[in-house]
Amino acid sequence: MTTSGDSLVCQRCGSAYAADHRFCGVCGAELHPAGASPAAAAEIDRLAGAPYAPERNAPAPGSAPITPEPAYAAPQDDAFPYYIPPGRIIALTVLSSGLYVFYWMFATWRQYREHTGAIAFPVMHALSLLVPIYQFFRLHAHMRVYQELMEQRGVPTTLSPARIVLIYFGVVLLGMVSFILPAEGPLTTSQQAAYIAINVGQVTLLSWILWHAQTNINRFWQHRLGIRLGWMPLSFAEIAVVAVGLILGWGMLAIILIDPTLLNVGVEVPAATGTAPGS
Repeated sequence: MTTSGDSLVCQRCGSAYAADHRFCGVCGAELHPAGASPAAAAEIDRLAGAPYAPERNAPAPGSAPITPEPAYAAPQDDAFPYYIPPGRIIALTVLSSGLYVFYWMFATWRQYREHTGAIAFPVMHALSLLVPIYQFFRLHAHMRVYQELMEQRGVPTTLSPARIVLIYFGVVLLGMVSFILPAEGPLTTSQQAAYIAINVGQVTLLSWILWHAQTNINRFWQHRLGIRLGWMPLSFAEIAVVAVGLILGWGMLAIILIDPTLLNVGVEVPAATGTAPGS
């Protein structure tokens, strides 16, 4: 923390803040009292995962040195592979037509279990999104445990479980609407537009949910693990989920728009876009 006239300035981003603030409202860095020693200030920045700045003082004696951009550094053998880039979240959610939410629920619940040692079942937790009504309670619980974990550890968070569940309800509602749309014979322009709007709407809402949640979760890991934070590797299961979503989601939409009669070969197939998890 530094001072500029009568105002206090955050060491990390240079933004002014009030004396009673615990965290910077701009970058989320933990603010330390004016009387803190340079070594203590550097140690707090290190634990918060602050970016490297050459003009700062050396780290506290006996502590690990500050390294450039610890959360984005190349993977290390001793790093916890918990960081998931928000851009990757959005890209895989869009490519999978929203199906990526299942893998994300599994991965983040497994990380929570590893970090806290709590009894949890990541696979069952992810599959709970397939259960009508119950899916909302499990999603709320998933967001709530991370929100509470961040608050208990003093990490700033903008997670709102109720808001996320409300937005997810919109995803499910759009999926229900897709079932009442016709998928026989040539579709009118308005019907085709409705299918496209439903798919794009679902993917957009799911992308926002996962991006918002993962941004907060990344902040927690960065504050708690500092320079030992590494990227979560792209797994085969993750790629498989995206491939299945690409085929069942966007592929099904393409068939409906081009030739809906292909869906009625052999068996009757409901008019679904495949992008409404749990609907």
